[in-house]
Amino acid sequence: MRRARGFSLLEVLAALALLAILLLGVYSGVRSTTLATGHGASIIARLDEVRGAREFLRRQLASATALPWMLNERGAPVVFEGDATHVRFVSTLPGYLGKLGPQRIELALANEASQGQALEAHFSPLPGSQSDVTAGAQDVLLARVRTLRLRYAARGSSTWLDAWTTPTVLPGAVEISVVPEEGRDAWPPVVVALRQDPDAVNVQWAALRLAGVP
Repeated sequence: MRRARGFSLLEVLAALALLAILLLGVYSGVRSTTLATGHGASIIARLDEVRGAREFLRRQLASATALPWMLNERGAPVVFEGDATHVRFVSTLPGYLGKLGPQRIELALANEASQGQALEAHFSPLPGSQSDVTAGAQDVLLARVRTLRLRYAARGSSTWLDAWTTPTVLPGAVEISVVPEEGRDAWPPVVVALRQDPDAVNVQWAALRLAGVP
């Protein structure tokens, strides 16, 4: 009677080596798929962050209101301040943010400890008088920002200015350019037309109230 012949050691080693190669190929494919999925998810999250910041700026600037929050050194009411890297204006925030009434909104770059420069928004309730101006809450609109550039145009003008020099009136339009640190998903410039009619608010009356004149 013939004895059953098993596998030799060389055959077992060859089978194990082939199995290891197959498992390595499967692992590489799974790892590549996982990395690609994670990278795609991070890109989508970043695009959503950028889109959210753009829409917030577009909505709030478009609804800017000529309500003064302070009087300058000449006693004139200030309803809009802006230069190339920061802007302040009054607008009403969406109700879901939990901030009722007109808010003074300030937009500028700030250094974040873990995220480099970030585009931040600072909110303060519109004061009843100059002495009521208080610092409010802040929120990061967009992290990892390299540069921010703002320009302004008067109503009916096509000339862009790096600073708004008439704080007693609203500009006609604001252009926003943001370059993230990655440099690959830089915004195309966003141009926002301010909707409020120049005669919609009695700025001088609001200034008298701000100064405490009955």
